[in-house]
Amino acid sequence: MFDSPIAPCPLCGEMVLLDQTRAECAREHHCDKNTACPLDRYFSGIDFSITQPKEMFRDTGH
Repeated sequence: MFDSPIAPCPLCGEMVLLDQTRAECAREHHCDKNTACPLDRYFSGIDFSITQPKEMFRDTGH
């Protein structure tokens, strides 16, 4: 079983999952894009829902 890292957010007053991007968290908790996120440095920063640059080279032999 895998437990995602979580932290309390002082802005929304809820526990948030940190194994997502800041943008995903902001959408889920209805935060404004211009709001300074106090947990910004803790997010993974990798959006696994989109194609990552290295995946473009996977089948090319690079």
